[in-house]
Amino acid sequence: MRQFGVLLVKELREALRTGKLIWLPAVFVLLGLIQPISAKFMPDIIAAAGNLPEGAVIQIPIPRPGEVLGQVLGQFGMIGMLAICLAYMGTISGEKRNGTAAWILVKPVPPLAYVASKWTALCLIVCFSFALGYGAAWYYTDLLIGEADAATVIGSGFLYYAWLVFVGSMTIAASAWIRSPAGAAFTAFGLALVLQLVQGLFENRLSWLPSELNSAAIVGLTTGESSTWTAAAFVLAIGILALMTIAVKGANAAKP
Repeated sequence: MRQFGVLLVKELREALRTGKLIWLPAVFVLLGLIQPISAKFMPDIIAAAGNLPEGAVIQIPIPRPGEVLGQVLGQFGMIGMLAICLAYMGTISGEKRNGTAAWILVKPVPPLAYVASKWTALCLIVCFSFALGYGAAWYYTDLLIGEADAATVIGSGFLYYAWLVFVGSMTIAASAWIRSPAGAAFTAFGLALVLQLVQGLFENRLSWLPSELNSAAIVGLTTGESSTWTAAAFVLAIGILALMTIAVKGANAAKP
């Protein structure tokens, strides 16, 4: 347990030193602010762009608060996922290449503690980044558009955070086996996109996929309908456990 704590502090300090604790939250905050502001002021932006006939009136219906927050999660689903994959693409592969992994694991440090510290740091940093971005979106939606149902917003946010953790877990597992950090990032990002695509195409039959949490979060906000995501949550938990087992085996291979 002491080894895990020391390694976790190392990971958090490394995230601060490399700026990960700064630029990753900034990405989510920026994405979270864009949607409610553009939804509110889009008619004014179009009118200010000019080239409209004299007397033309632009009437763009302002979406409901839940729809705006659902669109925010949609933004997180592409750029936010890619940012997480890029942030953690060298989590293990980078340390393998520069010898840090072998130096750490040659000591009495079990590979499980080594990987668990990285995964816990990922959960904390992603939680911090997502909470800032989603919270900023919620605040400005409430300020500019209207009040959203708090229980739905919080529930959807929790589901989507679980999905982001799964994507980050795929990145760590890929990083343990793929020497190229870029290869690890785009492998994890590609698998996440494939899961979303397959789940969207066969929604009725594959609602147990982890990507169902992503869909359930957005649908819950935009339509107010609850989705059956219990099976998806179970598969997600098993999937994360399997991914971390793969990562531990990959880290163990780095031992001299």
